[in-house]
Amino acid sequence: MKQLHVLLVDYDGDALCSMTRALKAAGLQAGLHAAAKAETATEIFNRTAPQVVVLDLCLVPAQGVESGFSLLRDFVEADNSCRVIVLTGHSGIEHGVRALNCGAASFLEKPVEIEHLKALINDGFSQAELRRSYRRLQEGQGPEAAALIVGSSAKTQELRNEILDAARSNQPVLITGETGTGKGLCAQVVHKLSFRAAHALVRYQPYFGTADMVSSDLFGHVKGAFTGALDHRRGLLSEAHLGTLFLDEVDELPLETQVSLLGVLQDKKFRAVGSNQELSVNFRLISACNRNIGESLESGKLRQDFFHRIAQAVLHVSPLRERIEDIPQLCEHILGRLRENEQVCVFGVEDQALELLCAYGWPGNVRELEGVVEGAAFRAQCAGRAKIVREDLRIGAPAAYGNVGEESFKEKVERYKLTLVKEALRVAEGNQVQAAKKLGIERSSLRRILARADS
Repeated sequence: MKQLHVLLVDYDGDALCSMTRALKAAGLQAGLHAAAKAETATEIFNRTAPQVVVLDLCLVPAQGVESGFSLLRDFVEADNSCRVIVLTGHSGIEHGVRALNCGAASFLEKPVEIEHLKALINDGFSQAELRRSYRRLQEGQGPEAAALIVGSSAKTQELRNEILDAARSNQPVLITGETGTGKGLCAQVVHKLSFRAAHALVRYQPYFGTADMVSSDLFGHVKGAFTGALDHRRGLLSEAHLGTLFLDEVDELPLETQVSLLGVLQDKKFRAVGSNQELSVNFRLISACNRNIGESLESGKLRQDFFHRIAQAVLHVSPLRERIEDIPQLCEHILGRLRENEQVCVFGVEDQALELLCAYGWPGNVRELEGVVEGAAFRAQCAGRAKIVREDLRIGAPAAYGNVGEESFKEKVERYKLTLVKEALRVAEGNQVQAAKKLGIERSSLRRILARADS
């Protein structure tokens, strides 16, 4: 277990000794350090990196409370994860407001109940460690995850910055953009950079499900809740507890489900279908939509109140035709992934081929580019070339938005799988369990096919 440290700072040496003994007697499990001077306090602070500081405001009698406020600012600037509790004999609401504005976590007047102080210190431990864990996550995984958003165009750089901002909050996020732009990838990066990264990212796409089936998927159901409910089933909200729930094509949610989910987002509680037991849940919601939000709201397909709740932060992923300058880097990224996963020894795209790629309109966006580059890489390797040339490319005429390049074998197989899954879902009226059974595959496999089609 990580060592916990508390720094007690007070000009009165007797008060320091008394507070130290009282906290030990109260059972506080932490290393206690005491300092009567600002210089000593700063040295201990730098050496031990305490999670909590208990600070008196008057450290130098000649300077009054300014000596304490100066040290408070120094501590907060040096490490804003440290929780500073101001404990002072100088009462007055103006001192309390000023201390909190300077970054203090709490303001208490002497004398203080030791159990109250102990509770604040323990809460400070939790808050400090949460902030430090998040900082370590950003420093470690942050650059790696942010690098997944490939491109150097102004729009991509702006998107990358917006993703980092969204990851720092716990607000619901709505990601908009055309099909194939990478909304699913953006959701993954937001999750990886957030403090929920250690927990699950659960993805769900309603597709053709009825309101009852979608509610069962999200909230779970009890045995006998409806015809075919032969066993108790845990819903996706429970799977996403402490993590992130990603709702793709959110405007496909039935209106009844939008109402139910709105209640969950407000109250953090839900009931499984057919159950009277209320369950608590804590998750972050990320939604995505590839249609015009204004049209979905105007047509009534998306409820206004639900939209305002899920769109507290909005990320827009621009179509590839608006960020053509990203194409060279995207090609490098795609080829690097092929070399790693498929042992394809192709290392670049010749200039003429790159010019053709940059002249095309890309109606299928990055997903279409991936298919074209992957197919070209396989053709180049078969011809013994280390780079993709113009003849390897199978795309439509430049700027011909309606022409999609020749599909690779892998793409044809995936498209056929998706056709079978959609037909099975239609016959099963949106019931994924029955559709998977009809196809002779696991439900998880069916979901992966659907997810790949919209990733």
